[in-house]
Amino acid sequence: MLRSDTALYGGAVLIDRLLALLLLPLLTRAIGEADYGAWTQTLVVSSLLMPLVLFALPTTIVRSFAPTEQARLRWAAFLRLGGLVLLLFAVAAAVTTTLRGAVAHLIWADAGQATLLPGLLLVLAADAGIEFANAWLRAAGRIAWIAGGLLARSALRYAVVWVLVADGTRALADWLPVFGSSQLLLAVLMLALAAQRLRTDQAGPVAAALPQPERLSALMAFSAPLVGLAVFGALNASFDRFLLVQSLGLEAVATYAAAVSLSAVPAVFYSVLGFTLFPVLSRAWHVQQRDEAARLTGRALAVFLGLAAPLSLLIIAAGPWLLPWLTTARYQAPWPVFAGQGVAVLAYGVYQILLYALLLGGRSRQVLALAMGAAALNAVANLLLLPRLGMTGAALAAALANTLVMAWTWRAAGRVLGRVPAPSFWRPSLG
Repeated sequence: MLRSDTALYGGAVLIDRLLALLLLPLLTRAIGEADYGAWTQTLVVSSLLMPLVLFALPTTIVRSFAPTEQARLRWAAFLRLGGLVLLLFAVAAAVTTTLRGAVAHLIWADAGQATLLPGLLLVLAADAGIEFANAWLRAAGRIAWIAGGLLARSALRYAVVWVLVADGTRALADWLPVFGSSQLLLAVLMLALAAQRLRTDQAGPVAAALPQPERLSALMAFSAPLVGLAVFGALNASFDRFLLVQSLGLEAVATYAAAVSLSAVPAVFYSVLGFTLFPVLSRAWHVQQRDEAARLTGRALAVFLGLAAPLSLLIIAAGPWLLPWLTTARYQAPWPVFAGQGVAVLAYGVYQILLYALLLGGRSRQVLALAMGAAALNAVANLLLLPRLGMTGAALAAALANTLVMAWTWRAAGRVLGRVPAPSFWRPSLG
């Protein structure tokens, strides 16, 4: 089951990342560097706000409702938690609108870019809606449905951007709301699909002894540290962007973001493995099969490193030549940027896979403390290195912070699982 789900979802993610990579030359050649930098900042801020809007509920949903005996409780929880997400989004939208000038200056280093805020909110609503729907489909074991939704989202995103941007006549402020609206429509369809599945589960055969529903306060208590974890994790990944935009402008952010997009291609492997691994680990954990959880974790690490490390090394070697070829001659990033980002991606992938064991072991507060420390370390490193080395300093800071996070997480996961099996590279299989 894990192997087939991973292959299915992995194929969809591979196509998604390929289309995302194809967007890089399309956007960088059709719009100016300032608009491309503003576009990447919009996506970064959406990812930064999403844990606040979702209150880290997707992880909680999979952890609490993936076991089969919870199937009849999913629909009621979907409605309760969905209402909470709507309320949090309304608060985020109100704050952003009220402080529009200050928010625009923080994001884009220009209060005049406040015209982009409606588009940003539409993108945020769409991202949050799709993530919330996917969490419930993931808990219900409907990986094929998620893969189909991901393919639809990728195709729609590329098609809409192509239609709106390819001729190079529209400014970002003109086409971003249309893009966000198209993604929001898909989010509504995904939520309707998830709701249909959960209502079907509710109408299924009644078990002899129905489990008691977990209280909303308990779900939120589990999620609260994860919100901090996600926010500090996002800050760890994006703090350098905010420093770059304030010190060097949107053009520098554009080049750095393009280099990061290329270096992040191997991230597809840990995102796929983590997405399909966590529900299976959750089920094994609920029936006290810790040896099985440790075995699966070791196999996942082997698959990730066996696939991601060679690709990352290739990108590190070819990145300085490949980036201008994919984009334009204006996008020039030095070799250390690709080296630092390559190390950061590999270290973060190992951390992400091991993180699930810590969450199942109830170590969310410990993980939060780690994320806060890593974000602080990354911020200090950026403040010291970025003014002297520019984007190279930002990449080296990311590599340092992620490597230390990975080392700490490996030790902590070993305590939870009993041991973390050393990756068997001669047997990189999930079977």
